[in-house]
Amino acid sequence: MRQFMAYIGSGAFAAAVDVGSYFLLLQLGVWYIGANIIGGVLGFFAAFLLNKYIVFQKKNAFGRHLIRYFLVDMINVAILSVFLYLLVDFGSMDQGMAKFVAYAPVILWNFFVYKFVVYV
Repeated sequence: MRQFMAYIGSGAFAAAVDVGSYFLLLQLGVWYIGANIIGGVLGFFAAFLLNKYIVFQKKNAFGRHLIRYFLVDMINVAILSVFLYLLVDFGSMDQGMAKFVAYAPVILWNFFVYKFVVYV
């Protein structure tokens, strides 16, 4: 349970980096898909380091973990981008609200993917 709570905390911080960047970039006039990709990459760095060293406490295999995490996270960014596109362009949802709605399925499966695929 402690590990899962640490995962929630680190995920909240990484999500704040991602979503904060997304909204900042939207305000600067960046297209919402581009803002999502840039925010996702920034959130990636925060999440990777927090998950590796705090949540799952893996001090070794930096390169292997980085590659696996990067692949999973870029799949997440792609999934989020598709969800955003569908929600905004076809569902007429606000770009801000769509970011939060699109996050839900990714959050649900990430803990298990990180625990059993990335940090093994």
